[in-house]
Amino acid sequence: MLWWFAVAHAAVALACLAWLAFDAAPVLGVHPAHKPLKFGLSIAVFLAAMAYLVPTLACGGGVARALAWTLALTMALEMAPILIQAIRGVPSHFNTRAPLDAGLWRLMLIAIVIATFTVLGIAVLATVRPLRAGDGGAIAPLLATAWRVGLWFFVLAAFTGFRMGGQGRHSVGGDDGGPGLRLVNWSVAHGDLRIAHFVGLHALQALPLIALALGRAPVGAPARWAGLIAAIAAHLAVGGWTLLRALAGRPPW
Repeated sequence: MLWWFAVAHAAVALACLAWLAFDAAPVLGVHPAHKPLKFGLSIAVFLAAMAYLVPTLACGGGVARALAWTLALTMALEMAPILIQAIRGVPSHFNTRAPLDAGLWRLMLIAIVIATFTVLGIAVLATVRPLRAGDGGAIAPLLATAWRVGLWFFVLAAFTGFRMGGQGRHSVGGDDGGPGLRLVNWSVAHGDLRIAHFVGLHALQALPLIALALGRAPVGAPARWAGLIAAIAAHLAVGGWTLLRALAGRPPW
C-alpha cells in the first residue's frame, strides 16, 4: 500500500513537471508548480523508503499496518493542501490570510506532527528491536545501522520544520521569496532552514543506499564500516553547518 501511495505522489510530481511548461503567475517568485513538484518527489521517496522499512520491523502485522496507513494518509493530507494552493495561485506554507488558507495550513501542521511522531515511534522500535529480512532473519548489521541512523536524522530534522512553523517562514534574516538556487530555490541572500531540513530528512534514503553499495563493494568489513561512518559524519557535518548558518541569517555558500 505504501508503494502505491509513493507512486501516486510521483505521478503528482510528473504532472507538476509538465505544468512548468505553461505560463502561470508566480507564487513567491517561482512557478506555482514548483512547490508541489518538490514535495511530490520528496514524499514519494520517503514513502518508498518506509514501504521497504516497515515490513522489517519486529512488531505484529496489525501494528505494521497501522504505521503504514498513518504515514500514507498523513502524507496525502500534507500534499493535498500544497497542490490545492498551487492551483489557486497562493502560498501553502505559513499562509493564514483567509479562512480557507488558514484551515489548509492547520491541516498540514496536524498531518506533519502526526507523521513525525509516527516516525519517532518507528525509530525507537527499529533501535531496540532487530530489523528482519524477508526470509525472517536479521538484516545485515551495516544496513540496519544505516536505517537506524537515517531514522534519527529524520526525527532531528523535525526541529527545523517546527522552527519554520513557529516563526511562520523558512527564512532567517530576510523574507521568503527572494533570490534562490536554481531548482531547489534555497535562498542565496540570507539564512534558509530548508537546507538543513532537506539534509536531515533525506539521510533516511541516502544512508541505506550507501550501506547497500558498501555491502556489495569488494572490500572487507572494516572498510565498509569506515565508509558508512564517514557518510554519517558527512551528513552530520553538512546538516549542522547549514543549520548554524541558517540560524545566523546567512546562506551556507
